[in-house]
Amino acid sequence: MTPIGIARGLHDILRHPRNLLLVTQYIWNVRIKRKPLVVLERSGGMGDLVCLLASIPGLRTRHPNSWLVLIAPPGCSQLAVSSSLCDAASDTGTGFHRFIRGRCSTSRYYCPFLPDERNPIEPQLQHLANEFAQALGVNAELDSVRFITPKRIKYRMSRWLCRVNPEGRPIVVLHLTPAWPVREWPVERWEELARKVIATTSAIVIQIGTNFNAYETLFKARRIRNAVDWVNKLSVLDVIALMEQAKVFVGIDSGPLHIATAIGIRSVALFGPTDARLRVHPRAETTIMTAGVSCLGCHHAGSGPLHWKTGCPNDIACMRAISSDAVAAAVKSALEGPESDLKIGRAKYQLEAIQCER
Repeated sequence: MTPIGIARGLHDILRHPRNLLLVTQYIWNVRIKRKPLVVLERSGGMGDLVCLLASIPGLRTRHPNSWLVLIAPPGCSQLAVSSSLCDAASDTGTGFHRFIRGRCSTSRYYCPFLPDERNPIEPQLQHLANEFAQALGVNAELDSVRFITPKRIKYRMSRWLCRVNPEGRPIVVLHLTPAWPVREWPVERWEELARKVIATTSAIVIQIGTNFNAYETLFKARRIRNAVDWVNKLSVLDVIALMEQAKVFVGIDSGPLHIATAIGIRSVALFGPTDARLRVHPRAETTIMTAGVSCLGCHHAGSGPLHWKTGCPNDIACMRAISSDAVAAAVKSALEGPESDLKIGRAKYQLEAIQCER
């Protein structure tokens, strides 16, 4: 690291108490207690992080008695800490990230890549968690990925929900964007879905999301009429606390869906270019909505993805062809079903593929 980089890192550390706390923990664990430092770094999105967490038990077996630090995608370090799988976590690009990168042996600094990030691009043929585990040379332990919400966050969420849902109606959470444009469902369909859910059930609909994507690029999130607007109002821990109180989550292939399926909330997931069987948590009780198009799942083609994150030669037919009627019916069925066994800790897997007509 250059002197300028060191100076910048020290400046950031001194300005931000969180960074200073992490440096103190580093000194105590690595310098004083002499624990081997292991760093696992992943930029990208929240969903990647949820799947990457399944590799940490394997890394701990390889490096016993180590101090394991996870460098998470922007805004996701709280999620990593709530899993209790790592000893410390920080976002990419922080002063602590720069500090720790210069102090970890290259043999214990892990930065795994997915098949579509390699050169040349390779197809993804197994679950995302297994792809990360294979890149790291360990086994994925998806059942180890669980999230613990602090009591103060739970209490705050309960108060917020009392204000918007005083009658205690069932809660349906919607997550529209941002993601790759080829994974998004047209906003008009979301509008139709919200109207149908409100008209045919007793549920209250809450929309979540942000105006920033995984690369911290500004993205203007579209609001859904008739839904409670909590876009840009929730932290990652708030999202977990909300889903713990919700009855059904509806979303595209994105970070909140990975969180929802990991914590066990009944979900309705909209998939097109990616294969849900390679993304959805095996603990999930999820209804998968797809379209009957020949190019479905093109991201996993043998020669590499047949699209790119910002475009598609078939005008994203796989997502556009999913009807709001079919999704609304799936939401209603999920609302009417009994409480999930996952709420009392018994793992269960149910994956139902529904072909939606144009």
